[in-house]
Amino acid sequence: MERCCALLALLAGLASAQPKRILYVTHSAGYRHASIDTSVPVLQDLAQRTGQFEIVATDDVSLLNASSLATFDAVLFFTSGELPISDSQKSDLLQFVRSGKGFAGVHSATDTFYTWPEYGDLIGARFNGHPWVQPVRLDIEDPAHPAMAPVQPSFPIMDEIYQFRDFSRSRSRVLMTVDAHSIDLTLASVNPGTEDFPSAWCHLYGAGRVFYTALGHFDETWRDDRFQRLLLGGLLWATGQADGDASPRNPGPPVVPPGAVANSASYQPPMTIAPGSWFTIFGANLTTGSALATDAYSTIYKLAGTVVKVNGEAVLLNYASPNQINAYLSLDTAIPAGSTFEITVSAAGGDASHTSAVQAKATDTTPGVFATTLQGGYLTIWATGLGPVVSNGEFQLTKTSPAVRIGGAASRILFSGLAPGWLGIYQVNVELPASYTTPSPVEFCFNSYCQMAGSI
Repeated sequence: MERCCALLALLAGLASAQPKRILYVTHSAGYRHASIDTSVPVLQDLAQRTGQFEIVATDDVSLLNASSLATFDAVLFFTSGELPISDSQKSDLLQFVRSGKGFAGVHSATDTFYTWPEYGDLIGARFNGHPWVQPVRLDIEDPAHPAMAPVQPSFPIMDEIYQFRDFSRSRSRVLMTVDAHSIDLTLASVNPGTEDFPSAWCHLYGAGRVFYTALGHFDETWRDDRFQRLLLGGLLWATGQADGDASPRNPGPPVVPPGAVANSASYQPPMTIAPGSWFTIFGANLTTGSALATDAYSTIYKLAGTVVKVNGEAVLLNYASPNQINAYLSLDTAIPAGSTFEITVSAAGGDASHTSAVQAKATDTTPGVFATTLQGGYLTIWATGLGPVVSNGEFQLTKTSPAVRIGGAASRILFSGLAPGWLGIYQVNVELPASYTTPSPVEFCFNSYCQMAGSI
């Protein structure tokens, strides 16, 4: 009953609040995007469904004046080229934002006003080409921001992907970036020497709030529910109806202390990893501040703005935070046992000041048990680091069979191999001994390694 009343009170508060008025400027003095015609009804529908803002769409830039702007709470640009406004109108727009109002830009809003330096400061960057028109994966760097919460930890999308010049992480808070693993960095038109391609950011401008997303080229993007929720969150933040930190995040370089890399299940031995293992990196500043995890079946190459590479090749991640990263070293990794390899952690864009490297040693196996489950008359041990496998029909079996003792009694191994559908997770099914009673300790041994894996 209390939850019901609280919900009714919240809805009543939203209904009684005066919707924020947003002036949506779509004037194109350069290239005009066909998706502008789709964007207007999409935004109006969002406004009607939420009741939290009103969209006034116009091509008429004469409305960008102090008198007209006084009737609005924010301005949204989907524009291009040198808009035909006077110096006094430019001053009025800047003062409008500085006074505490909102400004938001979509896609080609950064392809606007190249001859007006102050506009570059307002929007945060300048368009510098779109090398990629393709499906990409976008990494959410700040999942706490209301624009990013609906789409964390990442999502794939097809769009025209921008890169920028004159962008600085020291001025803007990066919300979302392109996963460089999903694009071709060798194209001649790509900004050289970087893997940092922000696609959404925010910052304060005086007392005002500025939000920008580079997405929006195609009609399909505007019709995408994820983009609509992203944009809604950005507009609610820009109009002061949602909270979100806009301060730039620029921590020091990642710090990985000696011995702080190991198998994710056993954490032993330190700085020794086998292909086919999940391994954990402990330290500080491993992300710019966020913590994000994927679900059990999804892994991505960039998480919370951080990339981990082994000998220069990005590896898959399923968790990243300022103090811990879980990464996967593929079974296909060509690193001979006994050799040394380099692990690099890159955060905040991955330039030299935000990249750290450590050395680790490869081995055939680094066993570790994550958990045990009891079902259907047998015990299942979930592990990682059990090393090479051989194909046996649809299954991938470990070359070495583990030994398991339950309650001190040796138990027969029914299956030992990769768990179907789970990356880097091995499944060991064990027959329960006839003498089994509850509780019984479970000991797991693989080669010379033994671990008490709990009790059942």
